[in-house]
Amino acid sequence: MDNVSQHIGKVFQEYRIRNGMTQNEIAEKAGMEPRYISQIERGISKGSIDTLLKLCNAYKITPDIVLYDLLDYSVRKDVKVFEEKFKKLSIRDKNTINELINLLLKEAN
Repeated sequence: MDNVSQHIGKVFQEYRIRNGMTQNEIAEKAGMEPRYISQIERGISKGSIDTLLKLCNAYKITPDIVLYDLLDYSVRKDVKVFEEKFKKLSIRDKNTINELINLLLKEAN
């Protein structure tokens, strides 16, 4: 077992319990075996990116919630500073930034 797998498993387990769900319910929503969900929560199995996304959808969380604490402190600090500044913006400014990001992503593809 490695720390990354253990961390991811603990986060998924925490959100499952917080939402009052069983491993069987998560497995059904994600299209996986309950045994596999158990292995992931215990940090025994490493899933693929596809598995991460399926589980995030089943748990109704985003991948950043699962992976955030695995980032280097300096990266987390930069993200936190950005989030704090973003929160202070008006709804109009937030929407403008969102539109700008979507435009940049569209041009990148």
